[in-house]
Amino acid sequence: MKKILILLSCLLGAAGLQAQPAGGFGGFQMPKIDVHCSQKFADIDYAGDDQVYHKMDIYLPRMQKETYPVVVHIYGSAWYSNNSKGMADLGTIVNALLDAGYAVATPNHRSSMDAKFPAQIHDIKGAIRFLRAHAAEYRLDPSFVATSGFSSGGHLSSLAATSGGVAELEGEVGGNLSFSSRVNAACDWSGPVDLNYMSCGAAEDTWNHAPEEAVMGFSYKGNEERFKALNATTYIDPADPPVVIFHGTVDNVVPCCQGSHFYELLDKAGVRTELYLVEGGGHGMNMYAEKNLRAMTNFLDKARVEKGGGTFVTGTNPVITNIFSADPTARVFEDKIYLYPSHDIPTVNWNGDQPWFCMSDYHVFSSEDLTHWTDHGIIVDQKDVPWGNPTANSMWAPECVQKNGKYYFYFPNAPKSGRGFAVGAAVSDKPYGPFEIQPTQLQGVMGIDPTVLVDDDGAAYIIWSGMGFSGARLKDNMLELDGAPVRLDGAFPAGQKEGPFIFKRAGKYYLTYPWVRERGGTECLAYGMSDNPLGPYEYKGIIMKESPTGCWTNHHSIVEYKGEWYLFYHHNDFSPTFDKNRSVRVDRIGFNPDGTIIEVIPTWRGVGYLKASDELNIDRYSEIEGATVDYLDEFNLFAGWKTLFAKPGDKVRFNEVDFGKKAPRKVLLRVKAPAGAVLRISVSGAKREMDVTLPANGEWAVAETPFKPKARGMQDVTVSLLSGSAEVDWISFR
Repeated sequence: MKKILILLSCLLGAAGLQAQPAGGFGGFQMPKIDVHCSQKFADIDYAGDDQVYHKMDIYLPRMQKETYPVVVHIYGSAWYSNNSKGMADLGTIVNALLDAGYAVATPNHRSSMDAKFPAQIHDIKGAIRFLRAHAAEYRLDPSFVATSGFSSGGHLSSLAATSGGVAELEGEVGGNLSFSSRVNAACDWSGPVDLNYMSCGAAEDTWNHAPEEAVMGFSYKGNEERFKALNATTYIDPADPPVVIFHGTVDNVVPCCQGSHFYELLDKAGVRTELYLVEGGGHGMNMYAEKNLRAMTNFLDKARVEKGGGTFVTGTNPVITNIFSADPTARVFEDKIYLYPSHDIPTVNWNGDQPWFCMSDYHVFSSEDLTHWTDHGIIVDQKDVPWGNPTANSMWAPECVQKNGKYYFYFPNAPKSGRGFAVGAAVSDKPYGPFEIQPTQLQGVMGIDPTVLVDDDGAAYIIWSGMGFSGARLKDNMLELDGAPVRLDGAFPAGQKEGPFIFKRAGKYYLTYPWVRERGGTECLAYGMSDNPLGPYEYKGIIMKESPTGCWTNHHSIVEYKGEWYLFYHHNDFSPTFDKNRSVRVDRIGFNPDGTIIEVIPTWRGVGYLKASDELNIDRYSEIEGATVDYLDEFNLFAGWKTLFAKPGDKVRFNEVDFGKKAPRKVLLRVKAPAGAVLRISVSGAKREMDVTLPANGEWAVAETPFKPKARGMQDVTVSLLSGSAEVDWISFR
């Protein structure tokens, strides 16, 4: 089903990234732009022929990482320019990509005066192969290479996406033919993607085809079939990578129907695509509002996750370290923990230009040990919900339960028409999908944050929030209510409540929820107990107090796994200045003899067991004295934290480290000690300590030294400062 995302554009000059400075045709900018990079490699000869039209610049982001995913951004010039790599879109598209953590390559290519098509796409594919061949040299991640482009650059970006495997368009520019020129995603900004459709399907073609005639080398009239070789639309295939399209509604250079037409053909072929028609957007002017640039980088982030999924190791808090995550529902399926959170994405200009919560899809994660996690990728996206508003970004807290061999995933969303929220469902044979989204919402459920309990007798109950808590029994099909809803929070203290979660333990039903108990306050976690799933519930107390750092929301689930109970919740660890981008945490939870809950104190250490040979991030400490913790990279908070030892006596303890049966022979530390330092490493079960002398080094380096204490089994590790000062990223025993 087609869904077009309409974005309202702001007035020219209203925001810093919105205006496109003057400087030439096709959205060009003046050369002197503050490019947000840490390093620039200029005039790289990607073809090896020392021609200006085969030179390329590479920009690395300010945030520090080992490698960067890369976007090849292509200037627009109606194919007339062969040297605009340093002029086009640097202050808008390129800076937005750099700020989001992408390296950006800006290649020149041959103009229509230098050579005829397909020379231009041969150049771009040659540049892509060069980037993969030289990835290590420029700190690039060759597993993710995307394209982006404006105007004719948008055409080449789109053509690179749709023509993967087309031998005639491959060329041999620069060689490196053992490396792939396929791209993993593409961004099309105002591109002419179908030159046979420039009159938007009118019976008579009145378009001036001069630019494309120049690049093809012959006239359009009478050669319409031959011109199809130039079109990105000609090569569309279901295996094409994801494509995001931006086009202004008043573009007087490339008609807006080009974007709509491209979207429709991609969508029909089953290619993941999004279309942003920018109201009032021209050919470059009024196109670069920050929300549009964020939509681009969010789309690329999503494409990376869908492509890779991936496994990562944490064992500490926060649990999910590859994306923002919130509102976690944890379930035990197939002897694993499956985690179904909502997915915060950065956003701006919401509700009167105030940043707010923004969620457009759901992921599922799994783990067998609460340390090693697998991201199974996106299972539901707002654009695929038949009854939902595809632009609402309101995919709040979800739920997933199993019954009769099926997995039922419940989620809130804003409907296409009307006001308020509704709840829908998706069904799968596996806990990680694929999920089939049901065509209609659940009738009678108007609200958010559904929670579902399948009782011991097989009966299922759904509870949701919306002006209080309501609940009802579900029919056996799990998609319809079996009776009228009842109100459940009548006996709870006053104050804002949302995000209910129900579970059963020792014959008692627990209805737990976030609660703003003080006027103007933030959310704590509270609960009530009952002998029946639909109440009445008696208020019992607090599970977790309000965040000491002021994070406004909390949301949670409680689950038993391998004989222990766990509380999953969220905090804004990776976004300390904006509490609408949150991250999932987990800590152990306990119960008193009467069944009431023992209050949970949040920890950095979390619950995962780590091996001594893992990189132990001691900044996720169990205990700290004197030392402090700060972010590793101010431009990329997802890089994690570091421990700062400033004065003798500073120390941290990191508990529950498994040294196994064989004592390690050496210890490695990633450290920085500008004036040198001496650190003492103690293992709780070893008979002696060890001092490590660090030479003066103002840059991050891995120090390695023999480790003599005979440490075995599960132990605590303590690191303390004896002299000097040092910063420690991680420690590992091998």
